[in-house]
Amino acid sequence: MNYYLFIATVIALLPLYFIKKYIQSNQILYLVITMILYFLLMLIYIKLFEHGELSSLYTILQILQILLVLLIGVLIFNESLTLNKVIGIILGLVSVYLLL
Repeated sequence: MNYYLFIATVIALLPLYFIKKYIQSNQILYLVITMILYFLLMLIYIKLFEHGELSSLYTILQILQILLVLLIGVLIFNESLTLNKVIGIILGLVSVYLLL
C-alpha cells in the first residue's frame, strides 16, 4: 500500500506541470497527457481504497502532496525555507505517521 501512496502522490503533481504547459502553448497534447495522468491516478486511488479507509488514505495523500510541492520548491526552484515551513514539514510528517 505504501508503494501506491508514493505513486499517487507523484502522479497527482504531474498534471499541474502539463496544465501549465497547455495554458502557455494551447497545444492539445498537453491536455491529453493531463487527462491520461488523471485517469491513472483514479486507478491508483481505487487500488488504495480497496486496502484502506478513504478518510485516512486521502488525508495522507493530500499531506504528502503538500510536502512534496514544498520540497520541490525549496530544492529545485530555490525558494526560501522559513521556520514556518520547517514546522509545517515536521507537523505534516507527524500527521502521516499518526494516520498510518
